[in-house]
Amino acid sequence: MGWSDSTDGRIFCFGECRFIPDRQLLLHRGVPIHVGARALDLLHALVRRPGDLVGKDELIRFAWPNIFVHEANLKVNIAALRRALPRGQPDLNYIATVPGRGYRFVAPVRVLGPPVEAVLPDAVRELPVVPVLIGRDEITAEIVDTLAETRLLTIVGPAGVGKTSIAIATARHVRERLKDGVCFVDLAAIEDPHLVAPAIAIALGLDSNLVNVLAGLVETLRDRDMLLVLDNCEHVLSVTAAVADHLNHALPRLLIVATSREPLRCRRESAYRLAPLRCPSEGSEADTAAAMSFPAVELLVRRAEIHGYRMNQTDLPVLAAISRRLDGIALAIELAAPRLSVDGPSALLSLLEHSFEPLASQGDAATPRHMTLMATLDWSYRLLPQHEARLLRHLSVFSGTFVLEDAVGVCGHLAAAEDVAAWLESLAARSLLAVSYHAGRRRYRLLDSTRSFAGERLRTHEEHQTAMAAYARYLLVLFEQAEVEWNWRTREDWTARYGHWGIDLRRAIDWSFGDGSDVELGVRVTAAAIPLWGELSSISEIRTRVGKALDALDSLPGLRPMLRMKLVAAHAQNVNFSGNLGPEVQTAWQEALRLAEELGQVEYRLRTTIGWVGAKTFAGRHREAVSMLAGLRSIIAAESEHSAAPDISRLELINRFYCGEIRSAVAGLRLLAREHAMVANRSRTSRFQLDRFVGIRSYLGPMLWVIGEHHQALSVAQEGVAAAAAIDHKISHMHSLGLGAISVSIWCGFFDLAQDQVRMLAAQTSFCQVDTWPPFLRFYQATIDATDGDSDAIDRMREGIDEFRARDLKIHFPIHLAMLAQAALSHGRIDAARAAVEEALDYAEDGGERWCTAELLRLHGMLRWREGDMPKAQEVLREAVRVARQYGALSFELRAATSLAELSLQTGRRDGAMAQLAAVYQQFNSSFQSADVVAARRVLGSL
Repeated sequence: MGWSDSTDGRIFCFGECRFIPDRQLLLHRGVPIHVGARALDLLHALVRRPGDLVGKDELIRFAWPNIFVHEANLKVNIAALRRALPRGQPDLNYIATVPGRGYRFVAPVRVLGPPVEAVLPDAVRELPVVPVLIGRDEITAEIVDTLAETRLLTIVGPAGVGKTSIAIATARHVRERLKDGVCFVDLAAIEDPHLVAPAIAIALGLDSNLVNVLAGLVETLRDRDMLLVLDNCEHVLSVTAAVADHLNHALPRLLIVATSREPLRCRRESAYRLAPLRCPSEGSEADTAAAMSFPAVELLVRRAEIHGYRMNQTDLPVLAAISRRLDGIALAIELAAPRLSVDGPSALLSLLEHSFEPLASQGDAATPRHMTLMATLDWSYRLLPQHEARLLRHLSVFSGTFVLEDAVGVCGHLAAAEDVAAWLESLAARSLLAVSYHAGRRRYRLLDSTRSFAGERLRTHEEHQTAMAAYARYLLVLFEQAEVEWNWRTREDWTARYGHWGIDLRRAIDWSFGDGSDVELGVRVTAAAIPLWGELSSISEIRTRVGKALDALDSLPGLRPMLRMKLVAAHAQNVNFSGNLGPEVQTAWQEALRLAEELGQVEYRLRTTIGWVGAKTFAGRHREAVSMLAGLRSIIAAESEHSAAPDISRLELINRFYCGEIRSAVAGLRLLAREHAMVANRSRTSRFQLDRFVGIRSYLGPMLWVIGEHHQALSVAQEGVAAAAAIDHKISHMHSLGLGAISVSIWCGFFDLAQDQVRMLAAQTSFCQVDTWPPFLRFYQATIDATDGDSDAIDRMREGIDEFRARDLKIHFPIHLAMLAQAALSHGRIDAARAAVEEALDYAEDGGERWCTAELLRLHGMLRWREGDMPKAQEVLREAVRVARQYGALSFELRAATSLAELSLQTGRRDGAMAQLAAVYQQFNSSFQSADVVAARRVLGSL
């Protein structure tokens, strides 16, 4: 035999076969297989290097050393060997041909030591070498402590989670205190359950051909202090359980650690479920220092460094995303790490988002069975009964977590509900489903790698279309019920129940319009999903999905008109956030209102009218808004639909304020705020686009500032921001910042606070892709920059004003022009200030927007002052004080009185200006250091 000096008594195990080269013996279930000597030599050459390509020339040299033979001899003997090797399954192959190059032994191979009949050695046996564990110290210590109490412990977990490594680490910890050390038995290559006990005997150096192997094990180990590690038990579970249970009962000094996808279920067994390594949650990777504290990220980096990767701090967010994509599965991370230095983090993440194929072994996997992550999953999948395998395939349609009712709803066509429930629990027990608990409910989830594997099998079995159809129809029923519950459940409860379905809805809708070719189903699911998208502020989702559904409606004339009305109303609401309140907005809301009136839908008449009023408010058409709201009063009175009354009142008071009814509007909105003084997770937060509590305070803050209550204004505005963040409704959050908090902070002169709020609004806007707020952001940022001495910021403020005008975003338009004029004056840009004031006065006059007229007059007076026309300046400033007092705009009165007093000091004509300022100043909380209060005190102090 070739290379005879290389034989060392090893035994090669694969399938149900054992090959002993020293004895030229090939056994199947203990029975010799008769095959020629040359074929056995070829088998020896192949099994020595499982998984590797062995070239034709190398095989010929091995089997026919120093003899020239034709290649045909090689082919004949390989064919004979293939025929001799038994196949337990039709698709099981041992030897693969690589055309033109050679052959590869592709079955898992377990190499055992020689079967010597010897006394068990006292020396500690060698354990398999595994890399240093990361993030598992506490778990190892916990298992060691538990083992001391139970003596039989099974480490349970999904494929690749690191069960074997933890078992080996545990063995290293305990072997020092065990006189007879550790025996490690890998059962991966044992396919015949009857070979479990002989495999243990061989590992212990005993005669595996004893009449009663189990009795021999008990007799040999009776007085031994030893740890027995049984690795990879899941495929021979029942026999392994029986052996372990017998040994545990008969040998009180023996410790046993097993690893398996599911518990052995022995009498005295303790099961430890090994979770994946912790990963940063989505959104937390911005804290780069914290990312490396997560074991999954640390393992990825440490293993990649071995292959030449050098981490950059800027890589950490992507590395965190990779660890999440791999679900913290240790084997997946080990396989991905070598690719980091080759592909780079971003490219590797992109590859993994599409497929797990990049996770091919780099040649250093622990066993051939662990050569790829998919191989470990295939190992588990092949052990499943047919019905459980089919259920696993169909469960791959779920994108996230699901409960039993969801599984039954989607997979009920496979079997009765009680059978689906039983199979589901079996899959969870086998670690093919992750289990968690939330709000007292048991939830299931497929790890991403398992989902990808099961999804491929779903397509292979041509079941994908059937599964997706059942999945989409279940989501339709689920969200039609969700819309009903949206009317009465608290928002917290409702979003907890339905908020996690976003990705599933997207996949179901895409499939319906695409591969499923069921456009009607896609339209219906889209309409049912609208409440969820509104609650989650998914504006981009509404924009794309609703638009596509509306385009499809023309080809579906038989659909209920209610569906069209819902879709049109959602489209109109989306147009409100488009950042351009031109003619398209009016057209959209008119169509939505027409449909609601034709169908007699009071709820949608309220929603469409209030949505349209919101658009008019943002466009600065305040008198039109008040007129429209008056018509709603009669509707709610006739229909006894009073739930919308507070929202109608809020909008009415806001628009009346802008029209100059400052005192009554503030009093009314204050009363409304007191009536809705608690932040509650009410249902239907997005019914009228904004949360009611937040909406009231977003406007009340600036209104309180105008009447001189600066401290209260800032407090109320910040209360609205905090409430919006607490309920996590991003549309409300952006509103509270963009119209409330930032304005109040700037008007108070707290520019550092305003800068922080601008950053917050920018983050929210970027997340939601809402087009309304970027012009406000640019204008606010330019305003802050101008106060820091940036003269170029005046031009950017002017550009912001032009953008407001072009997009018809006219809410606060005159005060924005006033802010531009003030900044221009401070930088000596008289022409820019004059143009802004003139435009603001014309706009306020034409639109009847009186709330800030006094401030516009004050700036007009300041311009006359700069031009040297002191009498006219004094006249205009006095008029500003009078108008501010007339409307109740105390803050603007303070500003005008301060400017008038400064003018009197310069001209020497005090004639009561200082006394007038003092009288106004006394109405303010002087301890609150807003900019206008400080300026007034400075002027008064000059006396």
